Amino acid sequence: MKGKVYLIGAGPGHPDLLTLRAVDILKKSEVILYDRLIDSQVLDYAGDAEKIDVGKIPGESSKQDEINNLLFSKAKDGKVVARIKNGNPVVFGRGGEEIQFLQERGIEVEVVPGLSSATSLPPLLGIPLTKRGVSSSITILTGVEAGGKDPTWTEVGDTAVVLMTVGNLSKVVEKLLISGKSRETPSALISSGTRDDERILLSPLSEIVDLAELVGIAPPAILVSGEVVRELLRLKGRRVAIFRPDLEEDRTEALIEKSGGIPLFYNVCRIEDSDNPELRNALEEDWDALIFMSPNGVRSAAELVDFDRYKIMAVGNRTKAVLEKFGAEEIILPSLHSSEGIENLLKEKSWKSLALRSSLAEKDIEGAKNVTAYSVIPKDVAETVKSYLRSNPEYTILTSSGILKILMEAAHNEGLKEDFKEKLNESFLITIGRKTTKSALNENLTVKFELTRPDLKNFFEEVVP
Repeated sequence: MKGKVYLIGAGPGHPDLLTLRAVDILKKSEVILYDRLIDSQVLDYAGDAEKIDVGKIPGESSKQDEINNLLFSKAKDGKVVARIKNGNPVVFGRGGEEIQFLQERGIEVEVVPGLSSATSLPPLLGIPLTKRGVSSSITILTGVEAGGKDPTWTEVGDTAVVLMTVGNLSKVVEKLLISGKSRETPSALISSGTRDDERILLSPLSEIVDLAELVGIAPPAILVSGEVVRELLRLKGRRVAIFRPDLEEDRTEALIEKSGGIPLFYNVCRIEDSDNPELRNALEEDWDALIFMSPNGVRSAAELVDFDRYKIMAVGNRTKAVLEKFGAEEIILPSLHSSEGIENLLKEKSWKSLALRSSLAEKDIEGAKNVTAYSVIPKDVAETVKSYLRSNPEYTILTSSGILKILMEAAHNEGLKEDFKEKLNESFLITIGRKTTKSALNENLTVKFELTRPDLKNFFEEVVP
């Protein structure tokens, strides 16, 4: 008597997402062949069935012949065999090959479809694959073709979903760009979706390879690329927590409210710039250029500096705008609005330069003398930590590594550091730039989005949908 093989899709990961049909088949199966990524709780439905791990790791594609023969052998012996795979077994799961192999040998096969990670994970995390006026087409692609070869597809829909992507991410991004996606296309990597170690990372397409490596996105993962990904940053009606100096409260709350968000402003420090002998002494020397790394540095030096005497450099547009308010006219901006951008610009010049910094600045600007222009004084930080723990923010924005350091020290002193980190990781954690991202990662925080420009005004007015 010949048995029967059921080719079952286990869905994206969590056992709650199995179909009722899949559970019913697992309960009556006599043999279970399962892949390595199957949640162990899924196998609990199988009772006393013989359970065989046939999972392949990358590079073991030749093992498929063994799996085919094992399926045939067990079914030929009259067994009811369940072959269970993640997602949908006939969406890049080699299910078609197994069906063909068994049918050619007279074995009955029934497919029990599962939720494909391509179509289930994005909406579970807040990404609609289609949206009127934004996306009217979806393309599901593979990041690696047979034999480990690079993908050959050249056309994609409004929303592209790429499976099996992490190990070949740079080539996948290259192919998406060739296929018509722009470098700025919002893109999301979803790793271990629906599992305890689930990760999501949002970035412009051109930057996602570098950022994924930095934060440590691991397989299994899918890439979603298209304007629909921007929905992850829709703040309307959402609580947005942000830690800032007291001087920034009104401006920051106004920006959040304008985007439709509900501001949870945490005042963690005050800026003190009066009677600064270190800055006064430094300015008495001869300099070709003055470098302003923040609006606070401009305010601290405005009464001490004749801007017409120097080449004036600003780290970003907001600092530039404040300099203009104080009368500076010719202001030099680096192409990359960051410390790295300033350093790259200085490498091209032979200027004697003075960089005006915060007391929290941890790393000097190379190629310049660094001077503390203003002090950042912690303010009721322990209470801020406790207040944040009592709140329920959906988004949290970290605006500097210095402020993060203040918060972590206060949380540690209160015996609340692990609770504080867990709370931060429960929200959609956003950092203002690479330096803050690295500081957050050093604290084992899960960064989900890094601003491509360290400019809150740009983020709330131009990036947020």
